[in-house]
Amino acid sequence: MATTGIMNGTLLGVYVGSTLVAHATEGSISLSMDTRDATTKDSSGYRDLLEGTRSGSISVSALYADDATYGVNALMTAFSNRSTLTVKFSTEVSGDDYWSATCYLTSLEVSAATEDNATYSASFEISGAVTFSTVA
Repeated sequence: MATTGIMNGTLLGVYVGSTLVAHATEGSISLSMDTRDATTKDSSGYRDLLEGTRSGSISVSALYADDATYGVNALMTAFSNRSTLTVKFSTEVSGDDYWSATCYLTSLEVSAATEDNATYSASFEISGAVTFSTVA
């Protein structure tokens, strides 16, 4: 059954394939569209725009566990191989909406402060169209 009301952010996760990125603390998707300038002398001094290319990224931040099911080790392999990955931003709750796209892992950062949790973050750049659909 689909989630109702204002969604709790804890429900949304970043998945690579069908596997949730382990120990995530934060995730996001960002979509944008470039514009083309279509201003002419007929525009009365105002700028006219037309649509351009669309792009986007998906990112995740997590706590680092070397034995995670899908964590830094798997992401490092994908980065080293320059592999495309199917990345999904979803609750995986039947009836909820989700975003999915073919992506390249473009950034992987691991941080370790003294007497604090080791963390990592990863950014995925979308290549091609984004699927926006409903979890079956």
